[in-house]
Amino acid sequence: MRRVLILDPLWPMDVGMEALDGIDVTLEKTDRIEGDDVVAILAAPEQTIPANLLELAPNVRLVGTCSTGYDNLPAVELSAQGVMCLHVKSYCDEEVAEHTITLAANLLRGVAHLDGFVREGGWWPYPREPRRLAGSRLGIVGFGRIGRLVAIQGDALRMEVVAFDEFVDEATMQSRGVQKVDLDTLIETSDVVTLHAPLLPETQHLMNARRFAQMRDDAYLVNCARGPLVDHVALGDALRMGVIAGAAIDVYPVEPPPVDEPAFGWPNLILQPHSAWYSAEASLAPYRRQIADLARFLRGEEPEGLIMQPEGTR
Repeated sequence: MRRVLILDPLWPMDVGMEALDGIDVTLEKTDRIEGDDVVAILAAPEQTIPANLLELAPNVRLVGTCSTGYDNLPAVELSAQGVMCLHVKSYCDEEVAEHTITLAANLLRGVAHLDGFVREGGWWPYPREPRRLAGSRLGIVGFGRIGRLVAIQGDALRMEVVAFDEFVDEATMQSRGVQKVDLDTLIETSDVVTLHAPLLPETQHLMNARRFAQMRDDAYLVNCARGPLVDHVALGDALRMGVIAGAAIDVYPVEPPPVDEPAFGWPNLILQPHSAWYSAEASLAPYRRQIADLARFLRGEEPEGLIMQPEGTR
């Protein structure tokens, strides 16, 4: 009997299992990777798959993460060893885009700041002027699926939308009513900078002390992508020193953040509990789609969420 290991202790074992009807395989929740009979491993973003996986389970041919981001998988190394690496794309794109634009509007209009002001007995004059969304410049870093949805919503709010993505041509952006600019121009001129780039070695700490110094002192940062895209220490310094006007983050260097997380004391910062992805519709979708892809793999078909073709299968 072939075994599939599920490393996620929260994986709902009653979701999507009908896709495996008639397939000779057993699914096992565990925190140990071992066994010659293991053919696949499924994980969540919190579980990191080791690059020496085949030393632990030599017959594994598929590894999947039930998330869009796959920085927990050594995809390049495993693919070179003939292992399929999967993720679940697009299942929460609408949610993340909506959360992003909500946070951008919150920052510009000062919603959270004014809520605290009223609770402390304030009324008039306001401690900070709410700003008009219409005509504000929204700078989108990364023009993939989510970045494009954010652009649509920004345009609907009559914001001026600009974007940077070295892999997307100017004509594609223009066809969506977005002006393509270089990263320096985007950071220097935007009222709100929002991050939608993948986490790669070259994008780690994309927003650092130098980049924060480039931003206007009345500009805001939104990060609903990956925590390490931002130098966390530099963000704290920028907020405390007034280098930027504020920020909203849904992701952190360590998740969940520890009780002594310094961001809890930073001014002009909206904190979210990695919730941008969530809705009733999205909560179970990645599990269903990962099990469906597992079934395709076990039937000898190509999974839909394949990150890259493994060596020896091209």
